[in-house]
Amino acid sequence: MDSKKFMPKLLDLLKRAKAGFKDPVAVGDFEYIEKKLHHMEEIDMLPKVNLFVQTLSKQFTDIERQLGKIILGAETTYSKKEEMDKTLGLMKRSVDQIIEDSIPLEKKMPTHAPIQESQVHWSTVDQSGLDQKMSQEWSQLGLEDIIYETPAMANIRRTYEDLESMDLKLCFLSFSIFPDGSVMKKRPLIYWWIGEGFITSTQQKTAEEVGEDIFEKLMRKGLINQTGSNASPCPFVKSCVLNPWIHRMLISLASEARLFHFDSGWQRMPSYDTLTCRRACLVFNNQIRQGDDGPKVDDLLTVFNVNVQYLGLKKEWLNKLKKVGVLQLGRWQDSATHHIEVDDEDFVNQEDVGFLKGLGTQNKHLKYLSLRGISRITQLPSSILNLISLEILDLRACHNLETMPSDISALRKLTHLDMSECYLLERMPKGLDKLSSLQVLKGFLLGPLKNTPCKLGDLAKLKNLKRLSIHMGNESEVQKGELNKLKDISSLCRLQISWGSVSSVLKDQIANEFSFPPNLEKLDLQGIPVEHVPKWLNPRQLGNLKKLYIRGGELSSLDHEETGATWEVEILRLKYLTKWDIDWPKLKGSFPRLQHWDLEKFHCHEIKKDVR
Repeated sequence: MDSKKFMPKLLDLLKRAKAGFKDPVAVGDFEYIEKKLHHMEEIDMLPKVNLFVQTLSKQFTDIERQLGKIILGAETTYSKKEEMDKTLGLMKRSVDQIIEDSIPLEKKMPTHAPIQESQVHWSTVDQSGLDQKMSQEWSQLGLEDIIYETPAMANIRRTYEDLESMDLKLCFLSFSIFPDGSVMKKRPLIYWWIGEGFITSTQQKTAEEVGEDIFEKLMRKGLINQTGSNASPCPFVKSCVLNPWIHRMLISLASEARLFHFDSGWQRMPSYDTLTCRRACLVFNNQIRQGDDGPKVDDLLTVFNVNVQYLGLKKEWLNKLKKVGVLQLGRWQDSATHHIEVDDEDFVNQEDVGFLKGLGTQNKHLKYLSLRGISRITQLPSSILNLISLEILDLRACHNLETMPSDISALRKLTHLDMSECYLLERMPKGLDKLSSLQVLKGFLLGPLKNTPCKLGDLAKLKNLKRLSIHMGNESEVQKGELNKLKDISSLCRLQISWGSVSSVLKDQIANEFSFPPNLEKLDLQGIPVEHVPKWLNPRQLGNLKKLYIRGGELSSLDHEETGATWEVEILRLKYLTKWDIDWPKLKGSFPRLQHWDLEKFHCHEIKKDVR
């Protein structure tokens, strides 16, 4: 629309709307807006308001329509006068803002070219922040309705409607509950989808691998964006962000589908409402009535902690969640600094196991329980052994956790157990080797022999185990030959080993032992306590390895001085190796298939990153 031609019409519309008012305050508002519009003409601002005049026109037309109804006596004037006052106030702020802002708004609009997967570029966190700021500015200018009607937004909606399966759509709609600007960690999202039943395993892939595929599809279509740097695109995606306008469209779609209820005290935030949907969100400053007079929770499928930092849940309330499949109480945020803690006197006094004791036989549908990053949980109650359908137990970064149930073999359906970063955990529970469905085991602790009911060799019984992380600390003891038994875990594809301060005896074992399964594709070594390259860390023993990460520790090189031996590794990460003493050209020659490498050494004083 040509704003120069439209301005006379806009001013005439303003005059007609003003004629219906006798209230001096309202008349003054109209005159103020009229003065500002004339000022736009005088300073040649008209080319910058093409979008803005459409919004003003819509708002004035609404007022004119309301005035007509009032004159005909179809409505009372009181409530509509409030609405008109509010609209006038918005228009006053809008004209001030458009004059102040010298950047044409149309330059800030999302592109309305069709989204092609090959044209999608991964966005950075900084870009997400810029998008968020623009989104807020557009909201303040009253431009939301105009934005939603643009070809760009219509194309995004078509992209959603063209998603090939309902499961894919449901997974995408789940992003609607997160606050604007959130950086969301991929793993908890996939666990949620598994718990909900949005994704399931196939003959070829595990449910988690199906989730990875869905994540990748959404990213290729430009519906979610990777976090990171465009200057150094990363082939491994661990977190994502949403464009704020896509987020708002998602809220509308999720509300229409009654997937979530959005009517909390915070704008565009989900609420804890059990009347209109079967998924409840825990939101800051939105208290839950957990007593008998509270909302009915028997039919809930999911309870998701969106941003509550102090959990004051009662065991009686958990006891009522008879159909819940997902209990995501822990951290989903990418930042490890996000704090959640238990607000429960039973935990404080260590007299009981608090609200978690409310979980048991009655929660027979619970598949996913996340306590990730929650402080002040010192022990898990034995009642969780009655969760007969539990598949995923995420205890990552429960820094106060000291004690697990003595034997967890009853959790027969468990596929994922994450105990990593539980630094106070005293020992592993019995029965790990009985969990025949286990695919992922993280945080396996090698402690003193007397406190090690399950040894590395016992894990060979787990025929479905694909990912394993092991930690050795200052109390770790390993029987001779035990480290070589890793090779017997034939299904293992990804292995992470981390070390703290270890004994000299164990250090010698680390240098000379270790044998790996033939299908190992990723090896991640953290804090390796030997300076000279161990015998086992060579391309001949790791012939199928595609990813090699070495972070921290004393290692000085990877040079075995073997002629003709090269690695099949495609992704190499070497970080924080203060004793590293080998030049990059020589090292690169040993890795002819590298596609991505990330080198940081000497405490990051010397950094080299590149992507081929």
